[in-house]
Amino acid sequence: MNRTIEAEYKLSKRIYGIILVSGLIWTALIFLAPLLHSFGGVFEKISSAIYVLFSRTCHQDSARSFHILNLPLAVCSRCIAIYAGFVIGTVLYPFKYSFDNIRPPSLYILIVPLLLLLLDVALDLLNILSNTYLSRSVTGFLMGFALAPFIIPGFVKFFIEVHSFLRNKVSV
Repeated sequence: MNRTIEAEYKLSKRIYGIILVSGLIWTALIFLAPLLHSFGGVFEKISSAIYVLFSRTCHQDSARSFHILNLPLAVCSRCIAIYAGFVIGTVLYPFKYSFDNIRPPSLYILIVPLLLLLLDVALDLLNILSNTYLSRSVTGFLMGFALAPFIIPGFVKFFIEVHSFLRNKVSV
């Protein structure tokens, strides 16, 4: 393996690791919010900050959220399923793809879960069929799982191109 290819492969492994660790931390924070709140004091303030952080990405409707210690998670059931699906998809990614893969799979891998998620939302909004914890969790998980093989190659390609650009600028 020549030095450039080896360097790009090492970089792509680091990018994968950063995405995985970031996803794990992000998902852990969702579960930490109610746990920290139960300790009170400064932990309750940290918990409040976590809830505020996630309020930017989720409606946090308690009636549509899983609970720990009678407190809702920091996001609703669909959102936690999306994040968990993404983390599991990221963990499983190297079993199907090389770390330095920069080509996403067929768009159908993303479109099918998206359509199922939209159908679940639309049927509920139109009062045709109420969605449930199960339907929100399954459609969210499938969506998150499907995102991993699109996001990882995108980040890998971006950072390999930036690395290549900077290497060429420095060597000139």
